[in-house]
Amino acid sequence: MSSKAQISAEFFILIGIVFLTAIAFELASLDQLRDFRIQNEADAVEDLAIKIQKELILAASVEDGYVRTFSIPDKIDGINYSLTTRNSTVAVQSKNGFYIVPIPSAIGNVTKGSNTITKDGGVIHIN
Repeated sequence: MSSKAQISAEFFILIGIVFLTAIAFELASLDQLRDFRIQNEADAVEDLAIKIQKELILAASVEDGYVRTFSIPDKIDGINYSLTTRNSTVAVQSKNGFYIVPIPSAIGNVTKGSNTITKDGGVIHIN
């Protein structure tokens, strides 16, 4: 009878160890998933800032009379963010990401939604 009790106890100990190991793997994978989401958000913020920078560099490099309309989404990948244009820079910031890029001198601000860039008399105008 005692060998059956010993087998039963060993079985429950083994099940406990397996359960604790499974919980440890789950916690590790959740932490990696959180890091992955944070990195994706930071990458999306960087991509948006670079997109805006490229639009303005293009406008600076072309002749007068240039007009282009482009759109900036209200959210990037479902993430809220803020957009600031100041001192020849554009800054894009979210909860887990921040990216700032230099831009050519321009009059006006880049905003969420539709933006129109024009170049007249060598001066870039936004919106």
